[in-house]
Amino acid sequence: GVASIEDTDRGAKIGLRWINGPFEIMNKIGVDRTYTAVAAITKKYPDFKMPEILAKQNARGQAFEFKFVDLEIKDAIATITLNRPEAMNALNETVVAQLDDRFTEAENHPDVKAIVFQGAGKAFVAGADIKYFIDKIKADQIADIVAFTRRGHELFLRIENCAKLTIALLDGLALGGGSELAMTCQAIVATPAGSLGFTETGIGIFPGLGGMLRTARMVGPELAKYYMFTGATISAQDAHALGIVTKLVAPSDVESAIQELVVGGLPDKYRQREIPEKFKPQAMACSQENVARLLSGNPPEGVSQDLAARTAKVVGFKAPIALRISNEIIDQQVGKSMEEAVEIEIGRLNDIFSTADALEGLSSVGRKRPAFKGA
Repeated sequence: GVASIEDTDRGAKIGLRWINGPFEIMNKIGVDRTYTAVAAITKKYPDFKMPEILAKQNARGQAFEFKFVDLEIKDAIATITLNRPEAMNALNETVVAQLDDRFTEAENHPDVKAIVFQGAGKAFVAGADIKYFIDKIKADQIADIVAFTRRGHELFLRIENCAKLTIALLDGLALGGGSELAMTCQAIVATPAGSLGFTETGIGIFPGLGGMLRTARMVGPELAKYYMFTGATISAQDAHALGIVTKLVAPSDVESAIQELVVGGLPDKYRQREIPEKFKPQAMACSQENVARLLSGNPPEGVSQDLAARTAKVVGFKAPIALRISNEIIDQQVGKSMEEAVEIEIGRLNDIFSTADALEGLSSVGRKRPAFKGA
């Protein structure tokens, strides 16, 4: 055909603003029922022919399967593309399963030396699919969220510990799970258009795929708390200055930067580093003493009045329980292996997704400012 089923649905959702694309609609109705309905139309209007794709799918007796993660191997480089731009490449069960499959294929390919992760469209990955969480909370199926997150962690640990170099190409927005995927990779190549961010505490939850853990190990627990508490955007330039981004290059230099990393070998993303002066006030704003002040509704001390006021104001809009649990996880993971730290994080998922604030925050996305009650 002229277009894939993914492109057809994408065109309907982006161009026509449909909630679901035509193939998604057929899956919801049932391919067999759709076939029966179309067959009735072909009998009434002989010039209207049964679409071949529908006839074949009905013969298979299966729903249409959508491909959201692509793999291309060229010159010893495997490029994995999250291709769901209509949803800013958001992660859900299907995407994570396909990401796992494509990564496994690349990891096992004998000719591949490096694996690059990128997002289609303007975003790298804009977090996890919010609707998935809302549906599971309303159905009292939080155990499914825990299982989904555990599978994500297992995949991310494989990516982080892969014998082949794993690289995130950050050429757009990354939020939540997208930032966590990028920071899971052994290296990040970013363009000036790239950015990272952790907005979860503003929607009633906490970063659940290792973002807190890896940020704390790269830039220290205080600065990690600042970014988790405030949800502040980390520009590619700032991420490079902090050592989170390995290489910051113009779009035209991305390929050469990747080749340099392949030749240079595995970088140590958790190396000891000095935090640049520019970021020390933010770290001070989230020292142990100042976190206690922020969690009790007071501004931090030892920083400029402007930073203190801004930080207190922003943190005041976040979910209190999400802030408290984030603080506890970051403190408890210090000195632990990554595997141990992951278990600490997973162990708090039920605590957070069982709160009224989680449902309030997730349901508010794109609609209104959430009204958190600390419950």
